[in-house]
Amino acid sequence: MNEQTFRQNETIAEAGMAPREESSGLSQYQEEINSSFNACFEIIDSIVPEEESQDIVILKEEVEKIYEFFKNSNLYEVKTSLENILAKLDFVMNATNTFTISEILELRNELSSAAAKFTTSCIETEEGGLTFFDIAEKISMLQGSSIYAKEIKDDIAQLKEGIDDQNIIEIINVINDILDFISENSVQLEEQMMMTLKGAVEYCASPNENIDNDLILQQLEIMKQLLELNYKKDTGVSEIKSLSTQTSSANKSNASTEIKTLHVNAQKLDLLVNQLGELIITKIKTEKNLEKIDSIKNANEACQKDLLKTSNYLRYYNRKYLQSGNTDQYTGVFVKQVFSLLLDITQNVSRTIYDLNSLYRASKEDDMKMRLIIDEMESMVKNIRVLPISTVFNSFSRMVRDIANEKGKDIDFEIEGKDTCADKKIIEEIKTPLIHILRNAIDHGIESKEERIANGKSPVGKILLSAKQDDNKVIIDVVDDGQGFNLEKIKDRAVSRGFLTQDDIDSMTDEAIMNIIFWPGFTTGDSITSISGRGIGLDVVKTKISQLNGKVKVISEFGKGSCVHIEIPVTLTTLRVFLVQISGQTFAIPIQVITTFILKNQNEIKTNNGVRSILFNGNIIPLYYLSDILELAPAPRNEKETILIIEADDKTIGLVVDKLLGDQDILQKKLSPPLYKVKNISGITNLASGELCLILNMQDIMHYDFNKAMISANNQELLTSDVLSYKRILIVDDSVTTRTMVKNILLNIGYMVDTVLDADEALVKLKLTHYDLIITDLTMPKIDGYEFIERLRNDEMYADIPIIVISSLPENQARKRLNKLSIAHYISKDNFDQADLAMQVKEILTKFHH
Repeated sequence: MNEQTFRQNETIAEAGMAPREESSGLSQYQEEINSSFNACFEIIDSIVPEEESQDIVILKEEVEKIYEFFKNSNLYEVKTSLENILAKLDFVMNATNTFTISEILELRNELSSAAAKFTTSCIETEEGGLTFFDIAEKISMLQGSSIYAKEIKDDIAQLKEGIDDQNIIEIINVINDILDFISENSVQLEEQMMMTLKGAVEYCASPNENIDNDLILQQLEIMKQLLELNYKKDTGVSEIKSLSTQTSSANKSNASTEIKTLHVNAQKLDLLVNQLGELIITKIKTEKNLEKIDSIKNANEACQKDLLKTSNYLRYYNRKYLQSGNTDQYTGVFVKQVFSLLLDITQNVSRTIYDLNSLYRASKEDDMKMRLIIDEMESMVKNIRVLPISTVFNSFSRMVRDIANEKGKDIDFEIEGKDTCADKKIIEEIKTPLIHILRNAIDHGIESKEERIANGKSPVGKILLSAKQDDNKVIIDVVDDGQGFNLEKIKDRAVSRGFLTQDDIDSMTDEAIMNIIFWPGFTTGDSITSISGRGIGLDVVKTKISQLNGKVKVISEFGKGSCVHIEIPVTLTTLRVFLVQISGQTFAIPIQVITTFILKNQNEIKTNNGVRSILFNGNIIPLYYLSDILELAPAPRNEKETILIIEADDKTIGLVVDKLLGDQDILQKKLSPPLYKVKNISGITNLASGELCLILNMQDIMHYDFNKAMISANNQELLTSDVLSYKRILIVDDSVTTRTMVKNILLNIGYMVDTVLDADEALVKLKLTHYDLIITDLTMPKIDGYEFIERLRNDEMYADIPIIVISSLPENQARKRLNKLSIAHYISKDNFDQADLAMQVKEILTKFHH
């Protein structure tokens, strides 16, 4: 080993005596890194100039090993040096596999420079003393306990004394404020907050010019306010501070603490919820856009590395061949021009990356603040609509007492969980089902005093009404210690009243038999009374709960009592759904009705008398194509069909869909007229892509005429004649919901359809395209529907085009002006019917075609 090598090894060894932790924890690998550097120097010294050597491959492997330690660190100069060395080694290995003496010396100097920079980074700020990197390691302990906060603050105070940089001092002051809050309030840090605090402490050890000092401060300020906000929420304090990144100097108001109540129309709250839904969509879009920016940033950085590598190749080529005179002058000029151009491109790319990084950091910061604000707003808006369930439960005590007295029964009625909260709409809708359940429990469930004594029970019957919240749903149980449901009696009534045959009953499970009590018209009561047993049974309960996206079931043991178990969502604004694709369109299915999904080969799908079926869990269940039910153009059959297993209303069926898109929480909106009565559709939502997505009404689908669905796809051509299928229709409506829905109805029948949002656009379209039918609204911006139709009737070119009006205006009011304008048909949005629209369009086009 020569003297130069010895000196280099000695320098590295000295660095190992005084380790200092670097942000990515390099100090713990210092011995291994030093060993690799030493190995590189030994290999370089063994390389013979101008001779091929396999040592170059070994040298590259050692340099790559060192680079792995630095590639995620903040020692950018060391990283750049190692990248340059690797680029040169790549070129040599792909070209001559030899080095000149000057190249060996240059390689050694560059490697020595990298080692020296690493050595400098590892020298302790105070020999044998504490560093910010030591403190950063202690920060991790705050995730499990707050007792270390004071100790960490004391450590920081030791290091703060020797710091002159005001920016670092400012960051340290905010860190100390956070540590004080953690210590005083015994707060434990979440992982994300812990990483933010740790990063800020590491930044104090080695300020990075690529990271904005203000960004560190903003992150710490937001973290501080989040800690305070979460603490106040946990301790019941409702004050919410503004998530501003600047410290407010305004004086606190000493105003009166009197609580005032403001009555707000519920419709206005609904509008607020809808607007919040748009904000949440924007939040999701912003998050996706940031992911795209990050991807572009990474691609640019990869491009920068490739350009740097190419520049190094050319620099080496210039030195190896051009300067030695081994090529002609024209090649030399060309290479220099290319090299100059590459340098310009590299500089431009570097500037772009810097600007992109700045934009990304600023956007990420804005996104963080926006998400915090929107999430808090969502929570606040939901809380505005939430009421305690006691508003309904409190009214039941007297009702139970009065009915019990009327029936001559002693009943101990208890209520639990009155403080459980739910959406105002849920509270209002759940009252009727609970009244019916309680009446049935008193009338049919609890026995007379004499019966109870004879059966060894207390003469006082018990009914417990309880509520509790479980995640995002409310669970309500009505439990009584009465006689329970007699399965044999249910079977006899089902057969005697023609609900089922004896063979049907014999093949059913006990659970399925118990669910018969929810069938329309079924009752086990022996007589009709003023209390219950009017022939409507418990089907009203099932219907109401289903409408609330809930579930209901009865658990009963004959002679001992029964429990009616209800599960309903806390709020109707948000809904957990599974997104599926059918005929190119996206639909949402409430997740509570989905049991699972399976794949089936075509040969596993059996057909009997036109009805498809599959085997699932040992049972044969019917199978339907959702495209048939929704009357959409069927997609090509696949070798393996994707099938959702649906359980609702005591039925289990399989639904074939084209594609599964995953589950998510959505903000559901009710359809506005004319669409709120559209069959199979319960609502609408906006996806992150901006696409409108219809929410399927599974109650409608489970009661659909499946025989009709089976033939609809096979007879699609019968809906319109060959002539009518070429007819073009123009829809004019400023409501995107109405435009989209009417367009889809007509497209699925087979017509060609265009849409515009106002009369001005329609007039432009009419000049460019011939239309066989126009469907228009009356209330539109700029030119209203009356004036639009009048213009058409006064123009010879358009005077004979039939027009259908779809409007929310009362028909009597609209007809006064429309009678003079010769419209073909009027449809009220309040009474919109999909089948009626299809029939009217067909009849009008057939009439005017002839």
